[in-house]
Amino acid sequence: MDITAGVLPAIQTPLVNKFYQAHRARGRATRHDQNWVLKSTEIVAACRIQCVAGSDFLSTVLVDPKLRGKGFARQLLKAVLTQQHTPLYTFAYRHLATFYAKLGFEVIPPEGLPLALADKYHNYVAQGRQILAMQRITLNQN
Repeated sequence: MDITAGVLPAIQTPLVNKFYQAHRARGRATRHDQNWVLKSTEIVAACRIQCVAGSDFLSTVLVDPKLRGKGFARQLLKAVLTQQHTPLYTFAYRHLATFYAKLGFEVIPPEGLPLALADKYHNYVAQGRQILAMQRITLNQN
């Protein structure tokens, strides 16, 4: 299976939302997001980089449930991270903290989040989501 990773053009945002809907993901992609996909003939994994009040936020990382455990999430996120040159925040489900740590993310206290992300984090926790605030800092190479 030949699989490629990349950012979809904004006009193809509905394809990501169709993938998310088919697998009952909570998130919804917008044309303003960087919508990353891993695909062969169809999308097998997707995620979004949102700009939240000037901060980059990784969200809605999803692999087709039939294809989980094959390294597709890691492959997709490694492609994303090679293009990421600013700090990147995410809210990882607690059971996935080790997975994100292996990609260079570190757990941070919610107080360490930018204000808009801290508000989002606290709303998610109030909804009962078992998440951790995490950040990956990328050093620009000169």
